[in-house]
Amino acid sequence: MYLYTTLSIAIMALGAPKEASVKPSELSSISSEKPFAGKFTAEGKSVDVKFVRVLFAAEGSEKEGESNDLTPLVFDSVDPSGKAVKVRRFQVVAKNTGYDELQTDKKEDFKMKKVTEGVKLHIEVPVENGQLQLQKAYIGNLAYNFGTRETRNTLVPEHVSDIKLNFKKLELPTFPSTAKPGDNGLVYHGGHISLELTSKAKNIGSDKIEAFKISIDGEISITHIRGKERAHLAVNIEPGIVAKNR
Repeated sequence: MYLYTTLSIAIMALGAPKEASVKPSELSSISSEKPFAGKFTAEGKSVDVKFVRVLFAAEGSEKEGESNDLTPLVFDSVDPSGKAVKVRRFQVVAKNTGYDELQTDKKEDFKMKKVTEGVKLHIEVPVENGQLQLQKAYIGNLAYNFGTRETRNTLVPEHVSDIKLNFKKLELPTFPSTAKPGDNGLVYHGGHISLELTSKAKNIGSDKIEAFKISIDGEISITHIRGKERAHLAVNIEPGIVAKNR
């Protein structure tokens, strides 16, 4: 079953599965040609972002010899109104770092890419009759970062309010037939995501409350699929944050 048949309410026909058109070794040479995908505003500062990653856990396993099923897991959850719902979960990361800024230092917090300024969202999307109900999606965790541990703000329920998510579009890329959750569950440069978030958040190191806003509308830089056994590492939902959605 192709992912695009079930994962978007606004998806266009993509044809048969094909290999990703861009290989990892080619990424650094094309990153500067990519436009910004959106921006976020926090603590009165506005930051453009050009790298967007979508991460989720699938029915299959990362273990060799076990299922390669890429269908996103369905979870039992509770929406902001207190209603029991079936959901699929997605982590969305957007940052101003591109493939042209590789982190070569493998000390603490080594990542594939250098982390500077960015945001992270953990999202639940209700599912009805197998289809994502993007218009009913809500936030289960959120954070922003200005480049260091000291400027990382992972928001707790007491420090955020008035969360409103407008999830307009999630068009996942086509995965090749050889794809499997884990290291082989990656597609570079494919699909499209569009969302807007508004909220009020407590600043880092002070009691001041300011707008925390995100606007993303662009190509997905990396889509990554985790195995079922690592679902807890893909998306984490905090009920206290869910309750702050409106």
